[in-house]
Order: sequence, then C-alpha cells, then structure tokens
Amino acid sequence: MSRFLSVIIKPTLACNMGCRHCYHTPEERSSGGRISFERLEKLFRLVSEEYDGAWFIWHGGEPLTLPFSFFKKAIELQEKYFGTGKVGNTIQTNGLALDNRMVKFCKEKMINIGISHEGPCADILRHEGRRIEDLIVGLSDKERAFAVSATISKESQSRQAEIYDHFNGIGASISMVPVIPAGCAAKNPGLVPDPDEYIRGSIEVFDKWFNDPDARIPLAPHYLYVLTALGDPQPSDCAHTSCLTKWVCIYPNGDLYPCAKACPEEFRMCSIDGISHMSDAFRTDGFARMLKGSIERRAKCQSCDIYDYCQGGCSIDAYYQCGIGNRDGDSCRIYREVFRHVKKEVDAVISEKKDLSRLNPMVRDAILGKLVNPMINGV
Repeated sequence: MSRFLSVIIKPTLACNMGCRHCYHTPEERSSGGRISFERLEKLFRLVSEEYDGAWFIWHGGEPLTLPFSFFKKAIELQEKYFGTGKVGNTIQTNGLALDNRMVKFCKEKMINIGISHEGPCADILRHEGRRIEDLIVGLSDKERAFAVSATISKESQSRQAEIYDHFNGIGASISMVPVIPAGCAAKNPGLVPDPDEYIRGSIEVFDKWFNDPDARIPLAPHYLYVLTALGDPQPSDCAHTSCLTKWVCIYPNGDLYPCAKACPEEFRMCSIDGISHMSDAFRTDGFARMLKGSIERRAKCQSCDIYDYCQGGCSIDAYYQCGIGNRDGDSCRIYREVFRHVKKEVDAVISEKKDLSRLNPMVRDAILGKLVNPMINGV
C-alpha cells in the first residue's frame, strides 16, 4: 500500500447553506449527527500505524457548523499520534461560519482553508454570495493562506474565463470542477453542464491563463495538467485519475467509503468501529465492488492515447454518468479534450522555442525547469 493516505473527514452532514448541487440530500443534511472523538482518535491511531504521512480534509455538510472547541480538540488528538509537521489539514467550507478566531487557529496550526464560491456566478448554486465575497477579499488583504473552489453549472459553463479574471484580480487561487448528476443535482439535471460547452469554456479559460504574463494565481486543474504534460505520465488530479487505496472518507457515524463524492451505499467499506487496521477497509466487499467496476472500465480505456495520464479516470464520476464499468462519460470527455489541448500548447512552446516572457510566469517557470533539468517531473 501507499505510505501516504488522503483522508476526508465528514464530521457532520449538517449545513447552514443548502447548495442546489450538494452531494448530500436535504434529508441527510438535516440528520444532525456528528462524529465522536472516540472515532476520530481511532482514525488517527490507525492511520498513524500504517502510513508515514497523511492529509486530512475536513468536509461535510459544513464542518464549521461545529463549534471551535471541536476542532481544537480534534487537532490535539491528531497531534497525539502524528506530532507536528507529519500531516496536513484542509478545511473545506462555504465560509459563512468562518470567523477571526478560526482563521487565526488555522494559521497557527498551518491548516489550509478552502472556500466554496463562484465569484460573479455565486448566486447560481448558493446564497449569501456578497457576504462570502467580502470574506474572501478580507482574507486576501490579510495574506491568509486559502484557495477557492468554484463549481461550474450549466448556467456558468461559458463564464469560466470571467470567473478566472475575477479571482485573479483578487489574488485568490481558484479551482474549477463541474457539477455531476449526484445527490441534489440528480434531482436537478438542468444544473449539469453540457460537456461540449464545458470543454469550450475550460479551454478558453486555460488559453487566457496560459498566455497571461500578469497572472497572479494558479488555476486548477489546468496547472496540474501543465505539470503532467511536462513529465512522464504521473496522474495527480483526484478528479481525473484512479485514487483507489489512496483515499478514504469517514462519515459522522464512522462508516468508511473509498470516496467522498456521493459514494453510494453499495461501495460502503465498513465501520471504523469494526476494524483493527486501516488496511482492513480495503479488503471489504464494498471496496471490491468498486475495484471490479474500475478494472472493467480501465480495460476499455487502454487504447486511448491519454490512458497513461488518467488511468481510466474517476470511478464515481463514471458511476453516475455512464456506469462504473464503462468509459466515455461526460467527465472522461471533458478531461480528454482539455488535457489534449493543454499538452498540445505545452509541446508547441518547447518545440517552437516560443518567447517565454509572453507566458504565465508559473507556466514559464515549469517549462524552464523542464528545459534546464529534464529529470524534473519524473522524466
């Protein structure tokens, strides 16, 4: 097994916003349960016994509906087993409950803050857009470490460049992901982007960012695609690669799943209460079912020219879009076309010896690093 594990902790499914595309239904979000400290401590202990390092992503629901005291004690438990500096943490929040005390705590403990917000398109999927916008501007002014995650719907699919311009102006790093037909979005299919329009919007924003010498921010997933295109195939983007055995998600009741993206009950692995080793979770029937479907899909994908880069893509995206054992779902098409475009542009810069001063400085530095030291990025 890998010596590094990414762990998504859903300490509660309760939420103070109720986004239209949420993976969790209103019934789940109103359940009111929260994870116990006994389960958290066991999670930290089991991970520390088998892995050299880990990254914990606090998700939900809205994690910050829980009091500050919860996170203070949770991090104390984590440090009991890992010490300091051996693990990382991210809190993914809608920002409504993010106050100065929590921001200060995150800075002291080196906890990344991820804020879900779409800038000029915020009110399409969420509410309180103006309030969250003011928070993001305030965090930027105070030079706090944070990043923004923008979920792209059918209404915003052609406005990705506008969203980039907005956050580049603020100086806030941005990642963009499409709505998938799961959870609330399964009942609102009009939220799901048209793949061809999404591809056009994604390529447009990439071209703008790639050729912007004044770019202030990394743009995800496109920056990851640039780094991947510069080296041997090294899939690194969760949204478009195989993450099996590298990720695990724990729910408030202690149930473990291989993914946090609306993972259906058939892929439930087990309860943390019933295992003695973290690796036991990957020997369960639920994980075997996901693995079987993923292997079937990958067998169909191997003839694709970018298979080495995506390894068959995301199993949960495939499950909801075309069936876990099948290829050519919307996410597959989006990644394939956007990555091909990115690789073509990167290859052209190198082969044609284009003027690097006209490029995004992050892209320029990555390409210069490749040219100066071909061993960079695994080559």
